[in-house]
Amino acid sequence: MIVFRICKTYPPNHDPMDGVGAFKRGGRWNSKGTYAVYTSSSIALARAELARHINLESIPDGFRIYEIELPDKTYTEINPLPADWNNDPENPDSQQIGDQYLQNTETLAIKVPSVCDHDSFNFILNPLYKNYKQVRIIKDYPFIP
Repeated sequence: MIVFRICKTYPPNHDPMDGVGAFKRGGRWNSKGTYAVYTSSSIALARAELARHINLESIPDGFRIYEIELPDKTYTEINPLPADWNNDPENPDSQQIGDQYLQNTETLAIKVPSVCDHDSFNFILNPLYKNYKQVRIIKDYPFIP
């Protein structure tokens, strides 16, 4: 399965697969202190997710698109979703549920609906997964807004 991630490439030693950004800031499906790598099922969805947080017309240089290959069917769906999972700011219940999966070395990814399009899905990767080395970037190229 191929998923997509758009993120900045700086500082120079930035690893787009380490989950440090989400660890430092938290997100919809993880709280601060839990590693996570947010990816989307399509480039269009990754772009829409980015546009929720950054004005694409004024995005700085240094963002790239990463095409990432995951072993097939290595994700867990969160079902049922917590009430108000799509609220802004993020719902602590969603973060706690995500944390449970993302702190488990047996879980590679969780599949969750997108706030941008409830019929499309994001895959939140777990860098602590026991076989995370199976996840690989197959292509990356500059993001052009």
